[in-house]
Amino acid sequence: MKKRFAALLAAALCLAAPFAMAAQANDAQVDELLEVMRARQTVEAMLPQVAASQRQMVAQMTASQKLTTDQQAKLDRLLDKSMASVGRALSWEKLEPVYRDIYRQTFTAEDMDAMIGFYSSAAGQKLLDKMPQLMQNTMAGVQKLLVPMLEDMQREIEAEFAPSKDAATKP
Repeated sequence: MKKRFAALLAAALCLAAPFAMAAQANDAQVDELLEVMRARQTVEAMLPQVAASQRQMVAQMTASQKLTTDQQAKLDRLLDKSMASVGRALSWEKLEPVYRDIYRQTFTAEDMDAMIGFYSSAAGQKLLDKMPQLMQNTMAGVQKLLVPMLEDMQREIEAEFAPSKDAATKP
């Protein structure tokens, strides 16, 4: 029994050894990967797309309503304020340390070297060139799914909180 346990323990240790020996990615590797991936430029390019998407979604949600000039101005100010908050929260200065920690925790040094190699290649750079278009198409696709759901939810909320006919007829 003890021999069998010792053999199983030895086998488990042998199988675990490659995982234990994997070197953790270092800051220089993470920084190089973020650089070749154009992470900062991607984040900065994404913000105007998020703003446009948010404005389009709000416009669709309010399309059936006739907003006064004052109401539209208030809505525009609210959207501007919201996007300023999003811009501050998603600034590169705030995201860079988060990205660095995530990549360092998720990938080994070997993984990082492989990704640096890929994103430095012509194929990797082409993928990065197409990424804004891919993200825009993805956001449009997701929006097509979300808008009808939000409209349904808005109708349900309005129906739930609309005065009932019974309440309207009672004195």
